[in-house]
Amino acid sequence: MKRIPLDWPNREHSRIVSVGDLDWHVQLTGKGPVVLLLHGTGSSTHSWSDIIPLLESHAQVLVPDLPGHAYTLGAKLEDLTLDQIARSLLVLIDQLGIESPSIVVGHSAGAPLALRFAVAASKPPKLVIALNPSFIPPPPVYTSFFGPLLGPITRSSTLSSLLASLSPSLGMVDKLLDSTNTILPEARRVYYRKLFERSDHVRGSMNFMAAADIEKVLKEANLYHGKLICVLGSEDAWIPAKPLEKIIRDYFPTAEVLKWDGGHIMHELEPVKVAQLILKGLP
Repeated sequence: MKRIPLDWPNREHSRIVSVGDLDWHVQLTGKGPVVLLLHGTGSSTHSWSDIIPLLESHAQVLVPDLPGHAYTLGAKLEDLTLDQIARSLLVLIDQLGIESPSIVVGHSAGAPLALRFAVAASKPPKLVIALNPSFIPPPPVYTSFFGPLLGPITRSSTLSSLLASLSPSLGMVDKLLDSTNTILPEARRVYYRKLFERSDHVRGSMNFMAAADIEKVLKEANLYHGKLICVLGSEDAWIPAKPLEKIIRDYFPTAEVLKWDGGHIMHELEPVKVAQLILKGLP
């Protein structure tokens, strides 16, 4: 637990769980049906920090740092595909001795991961909630900045260390956050800055993004037979609602689509709204 900062949100619910080569950082709290919350690329458990307290009286809430991210350590390059992470999550849940999740919520790249998890699970979740799901390629702001680095970062810890060391002086994190069209308060920005000063987080995040096989997720969309709710932010500059709506119509025709005002990270500013949506879906 020493590696988890003392001021990290909901640290009292944190635990380190070793499964194979992965040294997971997870937060687990509450009793009842299991709700699994999956963050997006470059994020961590902190993304759900204001939502967790709203759920824990009604559900058992499991929130991991995904492999390659934040304080989950030990991930190799081959551990960062969506399918492998889904399998690793299933082993983690078995190790924790908790029930299979009834609801899986995924933000951004966490949404396609949620669907791969649902397909891999022997007892699939009844509901997947996809918040601004990345069912389309990464946004230009991401690829223009990181695209040329993805290959080298895959091979070079030195380059990821350099990028991490430069991120504070370049204001990189704040520029990326602002480009989402979600104006996060300083109290929430500080956690992203802290994460991107870690070279292992930078490297893991970029490799996770590079390894995401969205085409496979879409091709095998019909393998998940539960309910899917897609929540789209009207001001999302990273995953614009219009092309995303077409993808959802084409590949997930039975999905319920909700449109909310907000940008790409709107769930961090709308914890009550997100929690109410999750609670409504509990068995």
